[in-house]
Amino acid sequence: MEYEKLTKIFYKEGNEFYKNEIDKRKKSYGSYLIPLHIRGFRKEQKINESYQLFYVNTHQLMSLNNQVLINSSKISSLISKLPNFVVEPYFHKLIVNEAQSNNEIEGIRSTKKELKEVLDDVVRLEKKRKRFKGLMKTYLFIDKIEPFTAISDFRMLYDDLVSDEIDKNDEPDGELFRKGYVEINDGTKTTHIGISTEVKIIESLHALINYLDDEQHLELYRYMVAHYYYEYIHPFYDGNGRTGRLLVCSYLSRYLERYSAITFSYAINKNKSKYYKALEEIPFPLNKGEMTFYLIDMLELLSSGQEGIIEDLEINLSKMERIKESFKSGMWNERKEEAELMEILTHLSVFVHDDANFPVTKLMEISNQSRYKINQIMSNLEDKGYVKVVKQRPKEYKITDEFLESILVI
Repeated sequence: MEYEKLTKIFYKEGNEFYKNEIDKRKKSYGSYLIPLHIRGFRKEQKINESYQLFYVNTHQLMSLNNQVLINSSKISSLISKLPNFVVEPYFHKLIVNEAQSNNEIEGIRSTKKELKEVLDDVVRLEKKRKRFKGLMKTYLFIDKIEPFTAISDFRMLYDDLVSDEIDKNDEPDGELFRKGYVEINDGTKTTHIGISTEVKIIESLHALINYLDDEQHLELYRYMVAHYYYEYIHPFYDGNGRTGRLLVCSYLSRYLERYSAITFSYAINKNKSKYYKALEEIPFPLNKGEMTFYLIDMLELLSSGQEGIIEDLEINLSKMERIKESFKSGMWNERKEEAELMEILTHLSVFVHDDANFPVTKLMEISNQSRYKINQIMSNLEDKGYVKVVKQRPKEYKITDEFLESILVI
């Protein structure tokens, strides 16, 4: 028999069968009761009935868990094949994509150009105070965030990540979190009401910290349950979505690797309706707190994000082979310095951005050459039509489309 949602079983099979199925699901060998409770939600308001969260480790769920682990291993293997000078710029490209998606989910306006400039400032340890600086810093060091062990850790993530972007009227008014009422509205109806009072928020976050350490539950299940429960608590008036996704990303980055973690919001943004529906179905009374289908949806989203990275890496690694062969040709034999610099720029254009601009200072850093030598090399390359000047003072270059096509297109 197909494993179906409890709501569907209630309407298909009737009340008696439905009650037996609930009992079976909670007591079967593959069932896992979660030490977290939620209030039911129906017709835009909380109901008095509460449910203990649970899930059943179905074949589909186990297969997805295994697939995510296989994908993660494949990503690590593909990344190991990249030239060292490409690894960090490629990761920075993923950060910008992820941050842009995270903002879009929340309806926050930002451009990739703006986010890249902020990220560059963070990498260079610039002290400038800029919008999204906390967001980019958090992503850049996502695998360095320690596991949450204290309530103050949640507030610290909020302060680092979104506090500069929050309207003054929506700033926390309690000791650490909000103390007033908050609800989520999708534009037509209320879809969620956060836990009331700061005392209850703190109690619930304590329970969440304890659950994150509960090794009876597989890591990926645990992290996705934690994401839902954090959103259910809704500890702040604003910024819960961004901090909640970063919370799960920080755990994923330590358990898998940073590339899988960094694509989570990007995958959600491509299928927002699936994400929000999965969150909203759990507290519906007929579902009795079951999280099986939510976990399936979250692991499918995570896996789809991984598959996007795998496809991108595989395509670009194939291009890399062509690049290597091209620079082995005789035309570069007597122009070693030009060849070395041009090969690096070609790799960066392919893996990071095919429209990338390279300032002279960046070229000096990449090649470890003097400004005089870089100007000489780039002048020669410009004369041959391989690069063109796109900005003066300070001077910036770009590889010409014609040169890239001569290498990559058959």
